[in-house]
Amino acid sequence: MVSIPLPALAGTYLRIGALGFGGPQAHLALLQNEIVERRGWVAADRFDEGLGLCEALPGPASSQMAIYLGCCSHGTAGGLLSGLCFLTPGLLLVLLLSALWRQGQGVMLLQLPLALLQPVVAAIVWRFAWTQLQRRDAPWQRATTLLVAAATLLNHAGVLPAPAGLLLLLAGLARAIRPDHGLSGLIPLPLLTMGCKPLLASLTGPGIGLAIPGLFAELFLLFFKAGLLIFGGGLVLIPLLRDAVVAQGWVDAAGFLDGVAIGQLTPGPVVLTSAFVGYQAGWQEGGPVLAISSALWATVAIFLPSFLLVLIAAPWLERWRRLIPVQAFLAGVLAGVPGLLLAAALPITLGSLQGSAAWDCLLRGAVLVAALAAGRRLQPAQLLLVALLTGLLPSLVMAWPELG
Repeated sequence: MVSIPLPALAGTYLRIGALGFGGPQAHLALLQNEIVERRGWVAADRFDEGLGLCEALPGPASSQMAIYLGCCSHGTAGGLLSGLCFLTPGLLLVLLLSALWRQGQGVMLLQLPLALLQPVVAAIVWRFAWTQLQRRDAPWQRATTLLVAAATLLNHAGVLPAPAGLLLLLAGLARAIRPDHGLSGLIPLPLLTMGCKPLLASLTGPGIGLAIPGLFAELFLLFFKAGLLIFGGGLVLIPLLRDAVVAQGWVDAAGFLDGVAIGQLTPGPVVLTSAFVGYQAGWQEGGPVLAISSALWATVAIFLPSFLLVLIAAPWLERWRRLIPVQAFLAGVLAGVPGLLLAAALPITLGSLQGSAAWDCLLRGAVLVAALAAGRRLQPAQLLLVALLTGLLPSLVMAWPELG
């Protein structure tokens, strides 16, 4: 273990967190360049081992890597400090933008930019789902995707109480039961889903946490559960949280997409969208002070599994992940992720195309098509920035006489 002063450790990870635009792959590249290549705080083979471990854990891999690398440099204290410093710049910016979003809901100047962000988020979800699907081309993986997508749509229709998180767990369990049986290994999936109906309805519906009084309890239960179920990428939080957040009345479907856009625009993982949702929930209950407290609490809840898994359970998990049943479970979960995303992308897209007039709907549709086409060349944050500026410039021109 390399001995590094804690202030130097904190400053380095604050800098990486502030520069962490461009998604998880960009974050990992920054971490490797700064920690392994430039400073030599962690050996390359330790970095690779940590990456393999973090990719197998639920939660944002880049944040977990920051925690893991801090542990390598300075033990548990280093892991805690590096993780917090990596997340802090993005969190502060999300809090600022959450407050501006709340204040700007009635401002005409911001209506067009916010409207254009929603179809761009829909396009980002479609492209992410397609990328995930392309990486899983075995027949049993495609069949798992289809089953999870169908069950998710049935859940949206109210036919089958099978929330997103439980579907992923059941997909993993079905594969773990029969890891070497190809398509026949999926037979337990629909049976498990139907057999778990009472459990699904009582424990994982949108109202989770209502048995415990208080906004903080509701936020903690919802976001802690989501933190345990984010496999395959941060955007998986959309199907995990969207229905529950809207059902609670903390923010509507369009506002949730705005929160995802803010999470994409800011440095750090998109999972920081949790701070946006917590802020809006707290604002409705008690104004700005409770809004900030709720935002911080939701962020703690969704990242707590990552800190616990890396700081406490990493030595055991490193051994467990080599076991065939564990590998089969993870493979099943990851095979279900594209189905979850594809099923969630449909209502997100339909909602993003709803406008106040025909020209508004056509404009949103054109933005969706353009974002899908440009997504091959531009990062999600770049797409969102272009949409924001495209909507803001004409709004400023039209509002200039009044501003003057």
